[in-house]
Amino acid sequence: MYELIQNLIAFKYACKINHWSTDKYSAHLLFDRLTEDIDTWVDEIAETYFMAMDKKTAFKSDLLNPKFIERNLVKSCEQIISRLEELQNSDETNEGLNSLLSAIEEGFLNKLALAKLV
Repeated sequence: MYELIQNLIAFKYACKINHWSTDKYSAHLLFDRLTEDIDTWVDEIAETYFMAMDKKTAFKSDLLNPKFIERNLVKSCEQIISRLEELQNSDETNEGLNSLLSAIEEGFLNKLALAKLV
């Protein structure tokens, strides 16, 4: 679950790098749109999983792991969707958490479609 949080934060960061690097206004706006909901999802995972299970000590200052920053946003979306599916099928999640992960997956399917427009 911690790795998923790292992936989501890295995705937002990659979107911002692309946002700041483009000369096209439409792409600039699209990269901003791709970052929507990321902070909310990270917060919901942190509270639903880590805080509820008293695993707050898992959070370290190296939360933004550079190895997860993939500027190819289509590839990044696909990796995150795959990870979400793995977590939903694992024994470490309950029904409530699976519902959250499913909602995030649906959001990333939409982000995948947007990322393919860039």
